[in-house]
Amino acid sequence: MPVISTNLAANTAVRYLNKSSNSLSTNIANLSSGSRISKASDDPAGLAIATQISSDLTTLEQASENASNSLAILQTADGGASTIADILERMVSLASEAASGTMTDDERALIQTEFSALLEEIDSTCSSTTYNGVSLLDGSSNFADETVETAATYDTGASAGYAAEATGEDASATFSINGTEITISSESDGTSTADMSAEDLAEAINSALHEQGDYTVSASVDAATGAIVYETVETGASASLEITGISGNASLLAAVGLSQGNDVSESGASIASDETGADVMVGSSSNDTINLSIQSITCEALGIEGLDLSSAEGASEALSLLSLAVDEVADTRASLGATMSRFEFRSSQIDTSIESLEAAESAIMDVDIAKEMAEMSSNSVRVKAAAAAVAQANEVPQYLLKLLQS
Repeated sequence: MPVISTNLAANTAVRYLNKSSNSLSTNIANLSSGSRISKASDDPAGLAIATQISSDLTTLEQASENASNSLAILQTADGGASTIADILERMVSLASEAASGTMTDDERALIQTEFSALLEEIDSTCSSTTYNGVSLLDGSSNFADETVETAATYDTGASAGYAAEATGEDASATFSINGTEITISSESDGTSTADMSAEDLAEAINSALHEQGDYTVSASVDAATGAIVYETVETGASASLEITGISGNASLLAAVGLSQGNDVSESGASIASDETGADVMVGSSSNDTINLSIQSITCEALGIEGLDLSSAEGASEALSLLSLAVDEVADTRASLGATMSRFEFRSSQIDTSIESLEAAESAIMDVDIAKEMAEMSSNSVRVKAAAAAVAQANEVPQYLLKLLQS
């Protein structure tokens, strides 16, 4: 029914014009931003997923940087540890030279001059091996290994010492401590053997060890109980104390806390601390961390502080303890290498995750240029057609008014 008060055709044309115009605006916005979702209403679920992916990507990119920084720290520490290993090799050479019977004490004093300088250089290297102004090898950094390591210890509980026995024969006892054979004896005056206090027994054991160049184990007397205690210089889970081959006078063996047929086997321990090292975040979760810890390898930590080569006995002691120090530095470097390996693999995994997440985000957010251009062309034609239709619809009332003319 033709009417002039309401232009239904124009209203319909305007509605389609607005619809096509809005679609064209969306096409232009998507193309100019490069994103398929220019406003939340375009794809609410996709936007939520993409936002979470974007957050994970930001976290992973920082995690990748964290791993890279950690690798740099570990490589710096390993460089310092390598230098200390070289210094220890030279110190072992000097100690071996000083321990030779062909050297005089005057010559040993000259060797000690270089040896003392190398001890100082170890501590200097520990303090000067720094990253971002923080020393890495002296135990002062946030990366310091706070693990408590204990020695392998055997507390005998024997405190009475050895009481004289009425016999014309010497009392003797033999046993091996970590492979070093020990023989202690109480001489008889023809009627009875001599008393030996716990201190005498500990001194006899230590003397026997030292005579064979073994300073890695010692016997001492507990000040509180008076009991003889065997203890290794080495600490940690690798420390072991083995007393085997026990034989001889039962009373003398009992006085040093041993009995025939009952070997002793003790181990040290490494007790982890919650404050050991620093936890480096290497993932999108706060629980996804790798602990970065670096052991101190100063002279004190290695147990070689104050070693003196100016005597043959001192040189022999130095050789024994330097051997442990070399092993300790090697273990430290192995630990650094293992942690570096973890960070390298994790860094590779993070890079793969970032690549996959970027692809997923792109699939959700990025606009398909070809498709969007095709839709824009189509919507552009619709807008032009709708605009023309509106113009034509606006002419219809004019035609109807002519019917009113006489």
